[in-house]
Amino acid sequence: MLRVSLRNLLVSKLRLLLTLAAVIVGVSFVSGTFVLSDTMLKAFDELYTGLSSGTDVVVRSQSAYDADINTTGGQVRPLDASVVDTVAGVPGVEAAEGSVFGYALIIDADGEPMQPGGAPTIGTSVTQDARLAGDVTYRQGRAPWGPHEVVVDARTARQAGFRLGDDVDVVLVGGRRTFTLVGVLGFGETDSLLGATLAGFELPTAQRVLDKRGVVDEVDVLAADGTTARELRDDIAAVLPEGVEAVTGEQVAADGTEAVRDAMGIFTTVLLVFAGVALFVGSFVIWNTFNVLVAQRRREVALLRAVGATRRQVLGGVVVEAAGIGLVAGVVGLGVGVGLAVAIRSLLGLVGIDVPSTSASIQPRTVAVALAVGLVVTTLAALLPAWSAARVSPMDALRDVPPPTIGSGRVRHAAGWSVLAVGAALLVATSVSGNQRWWTVVATLTAFAGLVFVGPSLARGLARLAGHGRRGGGWRMAAGNVRRSSRRAAATAMALTIGLTVVVAVAVTATSLKHSVTDAVNGGNRSDLILEPAGAGLGMPASVAEALRGRDDVADVVELREWGAQVEGDGTLVTGLDTEGLDHVIDLGIETGSLEDLRPGHILVGATRAEELGVGTGDDLVVTFPETGPQTMRIAGTFGKGSLINATYVLSMPDFEANVTSRLDGAVLLRTATGVDPLATKASIEEMLADYPNVTVNTPEDITRNAQDSVDQLLGIVTALLLLAVVVAVLGIVNTLALSVFERTRELGLLRALGATRRQVRAVIRREAVLMSLLGAVTGVALGAASGVALARSLADEGITTVDVPVGTLAVYAGIAVAIGVLAALAPARQASKVNLLRALSAE
Repeated sequence: MLRVSLRNLLVSKLRLLLTLAAVIVGVSFVSGTFVLSDTMLKAFDELYTGLSSGTDVVVRSQSAYDADINTTGGQVRPLDASVVDTVAGVPGVEAAEGSVFGYALIIDADGEPMQPGGAPTIGTSVTQDARLAGDVTYRQGRAPWGPHEVVVDARTARQAGFRLGDDVDVVLVGGRRTFTLVGVLGFGETDSLLGATLAGFELPTAQRVLDKRGVVDEVDVLAADGTTARELRDDIAAVLPEGVEAVTGEQVAADGTEAVRDAMGIFTTVLLVFAGVALFVGSFVIWNTFNVLVAQRRREVALLRAVGATRRQVLGGVVVEAAGIGLVAGVVGLGVGVGLAVAIRSLLGLVGIDVPSTSASIQPRTVAVALAVGLVVTTLAALLPAWSAARVSPMDALRDVPPPTIGSGRVRHAAGWSVLAVGAALLVATSVSGNQRWWTVVATLTAFAGLVFVGPSLARGLARLAGHGRRGGGWRMAAGNVRRSSRRAAATAMALTIGLTVVVAVAVTATSLKHSVTDAVNGGNRSDLILEPAGAGLGMPASVAEALRGRDDVADVVELREWGAQVEGDGTLVTGLDTEGLDHVIDLGIETGSLEDLRPGHILVGATRAEELGVGTGDDLVVTFPETGPQTMRIAGTFGKGSLINATYVLSMPDFEANVTSRLDGAVLLRTATGVDPLATKASIEEMLADYPNVTVNTPEDITRNAQDSVDQLLGIVTALLLLAVVVAVLGIVNTLALSVFERTRELGLLRALGATRRQVRAVIRREAVLMSLLGAVTGVALGAASGVALARSLADEGITTVDVPVGTLAVYAGIAVAIGVLAALAPARQASKVNLLRALSAE
């Protein structure tokens, strides 16, 4: 039986390749994701270990909780500079040096901001004692000295074309200044830190230009000979004030790697979701392929049973064949995944994320997962067909009849429609209630399960509609073939349904988000101009808003800042706003309480979140900031229109500044003076802000257009990834048609003998593909649209307030799906038209 299984594997090379490809796509995405993640973690672990190799102990403020580096930039409250002397006096300390970090945007020679891919723009003091520098080295030049010198990272120097001695303009929290470039820094073998730009100054200069006078952000300590890092850490901790901690350099490196791991978590999860979709589609392709193969080998299996093969041997033979395909797919998918990981790393470099160089990390876990996924998916998908093969009677070897075609029974029919009805009802319920993400997933899966059961009925119904052409016509013949093999046609269509469902659901959600942005701007915005920082940096200097307040053509200037915090123990963003003129630039939709009550010690809460927390106006909330810890605030009111500024919790600016060190604005909202043309004011402000090239001045229309463009870009990326699942579905159509052509060799020969031309035979095969693709398109678009509406409603808290179904786009998707079916049929149709007449008529 093992030899028979291996022979069956190699009987049809095309079928083997198509089945392998259906699994390889998903396996390669899974293995590639793990290889990419492990390689990047290895690279950053080596980088952080190298950077901290010269530091035995680091002294820093203790965060009130493990803050999200994506929302706080890892910033903690500065320390008084006197801590450096305190630490330096501890026995066992060889050297102690304070350092500061902050905002510094480097401008290139053309006046453009150096912020590749929206990367962070870091300003810092440079270590003067080379022993504390670790792997930070000078590729060129020397350390800065005095108030007019700067060093930059090697990547920035290369991209900007800087040379030693050049003037370098840097935008700082206090404005734009010019420095002389005296050195270029490297970080081990890497030219930058995660693609961030870095401007380095001597400590006194850095304290002045980064607004850190009299303070340091941390103290780096080198242990004397004979003193271990752990011993020195404990000795230093004994003399530190409350709220200040000492950690080893090894722990700092581990914290950096863990921060990268957390940041990559969402990225890794997203890629694994796409891999899961592709594997799900691939499982349908495999299931359908083995169903067809078992039907075609019915007589062969019966002969095996007649000569003594047991049911267990027949079952095992089919499973071994599937396992062989899965094992090969796992091995090949692992290799392809490594190449995919390398390609994604290169792509990250192109968009400005500088990943440290290191060899690819292929962990035993990755190998095991790749092989396991290939084996499990193929074996499970082949179990039902294998069970059907084991039930073949030995008497079938004596029957000279074609393999039987089995339709769907009444029980399956009734159960399928019942499950589909339950899924549809759940989708309606989740759409009406909203904010039900997991129930939306359950409803979609339930509805899809119902479609799988009723698929044969739908295929026969579609065949009846298409079979009303003239007798002997191509459509009628194609419809008859689909009707006779309704299960096969339905299974092929369902693979396409999966891919289209996800693509359409994403399209509906994205379109709803675009319209919600428009509604938010039109409904809640009262400002004439909105200033925002370009890229994905942490903000723009507060000096921009200060400069605007002195203008005669501007009536109101409101600064907006965001920072990570915990509210009642849950991590979130809090928003700081100027209260003066606030109601002139934005309508927050106050539902309870009053905007006038938003004063120090008070907070506004989004109405939906207040309901979830069970609180209202006058109640107290505990807001925990990373730098200052828990603060009790009184709820001044609730609001319902925070989507424009993505706000759930709003503080007055004095409270925000009392708890957050950063002085960077996320946006500045302006209302022009009465009778002043906003467009003229925009042009004048842009001219005034020439020293701040990273600041964009937008009208409400610009904000809407930019947000919609961002959604379109995201939709394009997601759709491109989901097309892999559609490609797998296409492979399934090709595989089914190719096997069908082989199965109908005699029938095709008779058609040719009765006068059918090759062109007519090709037309019949293409029309079969069209019918299967049409079934997949209709079910996929319908289920995707329903799921998309429910998904959009479940994301109301994320800013989706309007649900919109892009009918035109969905029609295009359906048309593309049908066209894909035609393309998938080209090779099988050509194969069918080339059937040898004599050989076909003599075929059994």
